[in-house]
Amino acid sequence: MNDKLLTKYEVMEYLNISRRHFEKLVSEGDLPIIKITENKRYMRGSDLNQYLNTKMINKPQETLQDVEPDNDLQWKPIFGSKK
Repeated sequence: MNDKLLTKYEVMEYLNISRRHFEKLVSEGDLPIIKITENKRYMRGSDLNQYLNTKMINKPQETLQDVEPDNDLQWKPIFGSKK
């Protein structure tokens, strides 16, 4: 997602949340909304991705070293081979 401005309705649809929940997140300052007028609110796509990244509870851990394949590993065919 790029920095396209998303309407509040697009954000609600993307997050699959109700308008009431959207309003709660905005009033608590949780969602980084750009307020043009009282009823015109937008959110950058990059801000939405950043918001979602902060909500991730099981973040993948970075691998510190490359894992070498085990040369002793022998693959066995699942189905019988016809030789």
